[in-house]
Formats: sequence, structure tokens, C-alpha cells
Amino acid sequence: MSCPSKSENRVSKSDVSLPVLPAAGRATGVGAAPHSSMGWKRAIVLGVVQLLMVAHVVQYMISGETLAPVEPSEGMKTLKDGVVTAGFLFLALALLSTAILGRWFCGWGCHIVMLQDLCGWMMKKIGIRPHAFRSRLLLFLPLCLAIYMFLWPLFYRLAIAPWTMPELAAPTLSFELTVTNFWATFPGIVMAIPFLLVCGFLTVYMLGSKGYCTYGCPYGGFFAPLDEIAPMRIRVTDACDQCGHCTAVCTSNVEVHREVRDFGAVVSAGCMKCLDCVSACPKEALYFGIGAPAFLTKPRTDAKLSALWDLSMREEIALAVVALITFFAVRGTIALPLLFASGVAAIAVFMTWKVWSMLTTPSVRFHRWQLKLAGSIRLSGWVFSGITACVMAAFLYVGLLNASIALAERASDAVVTPAEVVFSGSPLTPTDVETAAARRAIALYSFALPGPVGYGIEGPWLIGVESRVAYLRCVLGDFDGAEAMLRAAAARDGWSEAIATGIGQTMKGRGRLDLATAWGLEQCAAHPEWDGFVDSVSVWLRDDGRGADAIALMRDAVARKPDSLALLRRLSLLLCESGDDAQRLEGIAIIDRTLEIAPNNAFAYVARGRAFQVGQDFARAEADLRKAAELAPDSSIVLDTLGQFLMSVDKVREAAPILKQAGELRLHGK
Repeated sequence: MSCPSKSENRVSKSDVSLPVLPAAGRATGVGAAPHSSMGWKRAIVLGVVQLLMVAHVVQYMISGETLAPVEPSEGMKTLKDGVVTAGFLFLALALLSTAILGRWFCGWGCHIVMLQDLCGWMMKKIGIRPHAFRSRLLLFLPLCLAIYMFLWPLFYRLAIAPWTMPELAAPTLSFELTVTNFWATFPGIVMAIPFLLVCGFLTVYMLGSKGYCTYGCPYGGFFAPLDEIAPMRIRVTDACDQCGHCTAVCTSNVEVHREVRDFGAVVSAGCMKCLDCVSACPKEALYFGIGAPAFLTKPRTDAKLSALWDLSMREEIALAVVALITFFAVRGTIALPLLFASGVAAIAVFMTWKVWSMLTTPSVRFHRWQLKLAGSIRLSGWVFSGITACVMAAFLYVGLLNASIALAERASDAVVTPAEVVFSGSPLTPTDVETAAARRAIALYSFALPGPVGYGIEGPWLIGVESRVAYLRCVLGDFDGAEAMLRAAAARDGWSEAIATGIGQTMKGRGRLDLATAWGLEQCAAHPEWDGFVDSVSVWLRDDGRGADAIALMRDAVARKPDSLALLRRLSLLLCESGDDAQRLEGIAIIDRTLEIAPNNAFAYVARGRAFQVGQDFARAEADLRKAAELAPDSSIVLDTLGQFLMSVDKVREAAPILKQAGELRLHGK
């Protein structure tokens, strides 16, 4: 017979044994195991939530425009930039209702909870019953993440930015309730599958039911404190006889029988109001009702309060350091989104604790595996330790790669030569400071590249690093090396719009605009779907004195995609700049069309104003340029265009302050 682990052996002085009682009331029969009738009801509700999410995606795929993602993280945009999103409104409603009903949303409305419940149900079907991992300090990880995601951007904008970025304009309230690019803020399928594995199966297997909610979810970081002030919670009557059925069926890792014994109500912020305990109570002693909130609930005078934790305080502190190191190691440029990194950090803590327990405790179990028995580590223990060592080494490795990229980005910030100068064909020689910064950045970026250049690994993040290195090489004048790097990336990963554009830019930088245009036309013929690349090639053709070819290229592109605003705008600009009155009028007509689609585009008004100016229609030109300045008062380009126009029509007194403001904005990079 195997011995229990350290956590299973640790018993509080106030522990009470749970008598095995005949099932009664709503139980399933004499001797039956505790059973909740709420499970299938919650499954239906969560299933409907999932179907609504699927319907949301389907509607977007059909119409191309839909309600913005109903995702709480979208609230960051609201707090930072004043853009009210559907996600922010949803988060506000969830927080408000939590302050009244308690932490209900986690149990009844979260698709990640549905995933965890499904994983837990599947495990029980094969005989695995997840055990709750109880840590005091790790409970604060969700709150820290919530503060970082939602409160820090607001604090920075209001308290720090006015001193470090005085030119930063105050955010203005606006609404963004619909989107045409639904997937813009989602990590993609490459991250979705590992996320479901880690935050669904592994967190439940290692941390217990709803382990991710407890130790990884930043939204829970706000829900848990708000639960403290909620008047609605699970409460108990005098009919309770401490049978323990409630704790047995709880999937939120709450020791319900202890809480109702010691407080007369469930005060744990981990309670997600699933109501499993209420439905399973054979005496019908539990109910969901109103009363004093948790922070005002006093313990009963005869209660011997206790808290069972798996870790001593020293272990808590040491493993909190492990959590922080792991989180920051994997949370970075080439690794994981924040919500994924938090789950990984919690799992790393658990695995490290188990290995530490094998060093300090005579007997240790992990589910059905006896890792150590009577002071002797078994084969399963060595295997578990080996896996843990490999996992932690992998985290350390990824952390080093992320650190090198972070340092490289910091070094490259000193490279301020504009791209239009770098690729002008006659670039300026960079300063000694820029040269040193570019070389240092290249060396640090190269560390994260795969061998033989560096020590990195291949993945979707690689092209971003290579593109940045290629640009820095161009700053140093090594256009040939930059092109060779981009071509090697294309040979490995296939051609992409970004790589093709970069290669054309290196040709321009060498002063071979003819090669760039020839290359561009060849790639446009092979990849007509690359709208951005077609736009760039049209500019190269125009700069090479081939305006007619540029217009022809854009006419073909617009014929393929007549509703593309980007293509229509470029064609209109080329027509207006052609010098031909008929084409100028055609360009104005196209601009009119784009303004019908997007009426608040300041640069469309600038383009049309310039076209009117060329046609000597100064009244309409001035009206358009003033409208553009009204829509984009912080754009140096718009204000400079308006100021120069006013100067040309002898309105010097009006032009002077506008040109001065444009110059100040230009100094701040606007």
C-alpha cells in the first residue's frame, strides 16, 4: 500500500473526519456517492455560450464585419486610448454583476471553465481525480496580471506619460463596437492548440479543477476581490451535519464543509457559484442567498479556524520566485501570450514543488504514481524529475533568447535614420552612435537566430527578427547582406509580401531603382493578391519616371479588388499627380468614392485638396485642406500642407501659426 505525499500527510489540528452517511434527500440512494444535479445544467449553459461564439465567427465570415470581440482584454484599449470596445462593456458588466452575485461568471459563462470542466470530467472517466494544489502567494498571480493589463496602462497614461511624453495628446472618448478584422488581436491557431492543452488539461491535471482560474486567469484577479463584497453567496442552515458531500462535489477546490462550519457561509473567493454543493446536500442545508459579504462575515465563536496549504512560507517565497522567472522567461517576443504564460508559470511552480518534495519528504505521490516511498525515490520519481529538469531548462533557454531580443530592441531604438533615407539610393552615413547601436543590435538579434549564426530555434517569430537584422544591415550600408538574408528566409519559409518588399527596398538602397521595379513587376505578376506590395511597386515606378506604368499597374489591381480602399487611394493619388487634367478629374472622382466609404480620412481630403489646387479651384482646395486639419489636428503633414497652401494664396498671417505648429509636431515625430 502506497503512502500519501507530504501535502496529503499534512493535517490541521482542527480537521474533522467526515462520516459516511446514508444518502438521503436529493442523493441517488443509500450508500451512493455524492452527486450534483447542476453539472449537466451548467454544461448546457456553457455549451450555449460556445455556440454563440461560433455564431459570432460565422457571421463575420459571411458579412466581413461584425461585433468587436467580446473579450475582456479588449478593455485595455479603452483604458489606454479611450476607445470604448465591446470587450470593455462586457468586462464592466461582468465586474458589476460580480460585486452583487459573487464570482458567478467564472462558473457559468467562461469558455475556459468549460474546457477545464470537460478535461476534469474526461479524467474522472479514466480514473484520475485531480487534487487541488494550495498555495498562498501564487493566488496573487492573477491579481498582479490584472493590474498589469488594466490598471498599469491607465496609471502610466495619467501619471507618468505627462512627464515623459508631454507631447502625447490626451485620449478622446470614441467607440469601436464593430470590426472588419476580427482576428487582429487573437494569437492564431499556432498558439490556440497549445493554449487549450496547457490551460485546459495540464492545469487541471496538476493544479486541480479550475486550476487555471485559481492561479493563472487575470480576469479572476479582479473577480476574486469583488467576490469579497458581494452579498450573495452560498449559505447554510442548522440542518447541516458536516457530512462532506458538498466538498466532495465542489469543482472549485473549496472546502465547503469547513467554510459553512466556521463562517456559516462560503467566504472563499475561489467559489464560482456553480451550485454543485447546494444540489448535492442530502439535508438541503445549503442555499444561495443574501447576507453579509465575506469581508464582514465573522467566524463563529466556537470555530477552530484552519487553512491547509501545501507549502511552508519559505517554500511559498522560493516558488514565487520560480513563478516570476518562468513567466518573464516565456512571456516575450518569440514565446507565449500573457494568458498562456501565466498557466505555464503555475505549472512550473507545481512541478518544481514536487521535485523539492522528493528531496525533503519521505514519501511523495502524484496521482497514481508513487514518486518516492520510505525515503527511496522510485523510477517514476526519477522520470518526473528528469521531465521537470528538461522543462525548466527549456524555459531558461527561451528566457535567454527573449532577453537577447529585448536588449537588441533597446539598442536598435538608437537607430533613428528614417527608412526613406536608408532606401533613397543615396543614403546618409550613420553617426558613430547609430553605427555602434546597429552593430550591437545585430549581434544581440543574431543570438536568437538558428545556428550556425546563433542559438535560436525556428518558428513563426523568426522572420520578424531576420527582417529587423536585414534593416539594420541596410542602415550600415550592407544591402547585399540584407538581401541575401531575406532570400534565405524565403527559401526556408516560402515567399511572403514582407520579404518581397524588403528585397525590393535593398535594391532601391543600392541605387538600382530599375532592378527594384523589374523585381516588383515580376512579383506582382506572380502574387497579385499582395495589395501592399503592389502599392509599393507603383511608388517605385512613379519614382523611376514611369508614371503611366504605375497607373496601369494600379488599374489592374483595382479591377481585381474594386472595393479595396488602399488600392483606390493609391490609384487616385497617381492620377492626380499625372499632370493630365482628365486623369486628375478621374482621380478626384475616385477620392469622392473613397470618402463615401470612409468619410473621416484626413489624407483623402489632403489629396483632393491638392488636386483642386492644381486645377486652380482654390476655394474647394482650401475647404478640403481645412477639413483635413480638423480631422487630424496633430498631423504635421496635414498642417504643413494647409500652411503651405495658405502661403501660396497670400494668407500669410493665417499660415504662420499653422506652419509653426506643424514644425513642432515634426520635431516630436508626428
